Amino acid sequence: VLLYASNMHNWVLCAVSLFALVCVCFVDGGALQFQVRSDVVVSPFRHVFEECVGSGHAALALRADFQEQLIQAHHDLGFRRIRFHGLLVDDMSVVLPAENGNPGVMFSFFNIDRIFDFLLKIGMKPLVEISFMPSLLASGNKTWSHYNANITPPKNATLWSNLISSLAQHLIQRYGADEVRSWHFEVWNEPNCCPDFFWDQGEESYFRFYNLTAQAIKSVDKQLQVGGPATAMSGWLDDFLQFCTKYNVPYDFISTHEYPTDPPGPQSRTFFTNVLANSRSVVGANTSLFYTEYDDGYNDASSYGAAFVVYQNYMARDIVDILSFWVFSDIFEEAGLYPDPYAKWMPVDGLMNVYGVPKPNYRAFQLLHWAGDQLLQTTPDTFSSANETVSVFGVSGNGTSIFIVNWNVYKLPIVSQDVTVTVTGLKELKKQAVAYYIDENHTTSYGAWESMGSPLYPSPSQVDALKKASSLLPQTIALVPSSSSSGAVQFTVTALPYSVINVIIA
Repeated sequence: VLLYASNMHNWVLCAVSLFALVCVCFVDGGALQFQVRSDVVVSPFRHVFEECVGSGHAALALRADFQEQLIQAHHDLGFRRIRFHGLLVDDMSVVLPAENGNPGVMFSFFNIDRIFDFLLKIGMKPLVEISFMPSLLASGNKTWSHYNANITPPKNATLWSNLISSLAQHLIQRYGADEVRSWHFEVWNEPNCCPDFFWDQGEESYFRFYNLTAQAIKSVDKQLQVGGPATAMSGWLDDFLQFCTKYNVPYDFISTHEYPTDPPGPQSRTFFTNVLANSRSVVGANTSLFYTEYDDGYNDASSYGAAFVVYQNYMARDIVDILSFWVFSDIFEEAGLYPDPYAKWMPVDGLMNVYGVPKPNYRAFQLLHWAGDQLLQTTPDTFSSANETVSVFGVSGNGTSIFIVNWNVYKLPIVSQDVTVTVTGLKELKKQAVAYYIDENHTTSYGAWESMGSPLYPSPSQVDALKKASSLLPQTIALVPSSSSSGAVQFTVTALPYSVINVIIA
């Protein structure tokens, strides 16, 4: 079914005009009216959401089902990089006792090679999170997660530097300097979280540790890209920049995380974007800003997450350089790998469940990936309004693709809305368009799973049925001549709460 939908999409786009434009919005007869003027492209539509995606921890990337799901996500959604925790934890066997009873330790990069070889083979790159502390190098025994990740600093700075520089040298030797220079090395994960959740020594200790690690990487090749502080809740950015400036510490990008449910919680639908914009003002316009973790914060399999994805990725397109969703799959075991196909216990929301069934947010990324890279003028811009819930934007470059999103944060008002969009500037007036819907009635497998009796271990045939229920299916909608604009066509759709509608005009 997915292949059919993809082929249909390509067929629909085969004769598309590249000149179209979305504009003005009125309220008339109860419907929101968005009008169009021709050939006004306002800016590139930067697919910052495709630059990277998150996953659980490194050792999971050795699993066959993880690899199968990542291949599909890369193909369908266009993700270029993947980030995971725990590249250096004990289950990766990177630091081992020296052989033959000799004192000291030895380094083994075998499992890292297996993972990175796979990523490059399928056309992806790693965003290398340097974490956590191998127990043989650790200064303490404090751990986190199901896989016992040690979160203490190294007991011997020289030995840690040797590990990091040896890893960098090995990667260059195996993959070539030009390839590894295109990667990003991020030092640790959320050292400010919870507190003492991922790092037990505080801000100044982390900054010194960052310097030690960054210098080790740069000692191998100054063109390798390293950054941090990889904090939770957009924290420590100003302090980190001041530290780097004061002590001449190298950094090539700034990275941090934000979830819309982080304290104080979502105040409006613009709250998340406002935080990102503030971070941009802190780091400045000329420094790469990576948000290497975010999600919708509620971890369910409803269309809420899909509408969140479209809204936030549109809003963030010119603010950040990477916006990496956490995570692509429910094959994730910070608290252990549970069998529930729609696990509510998870601290994150995978785009696919453990059986590889895409969720509505997966389909939202798929529609965005299909869209082109030229943003069309849209007026009025309701995206920045905290009092509106329906917004529209148009994209060209891979057809005239118009997105209607009806989204608000949970507990704030939202209702169904009829939306009429008028499009001018097409080389040829069309009578039909194709529409894809993501809402409570479309591309949702959760209801199908419940109708099966919510099986904890669905059979292969049940998994196939769930994948079918999740599919994007093209629907034909009528385009009618506009009564208000000569040479224009229009269509009307109903946007349910927490919905995405993508209309493609060929």
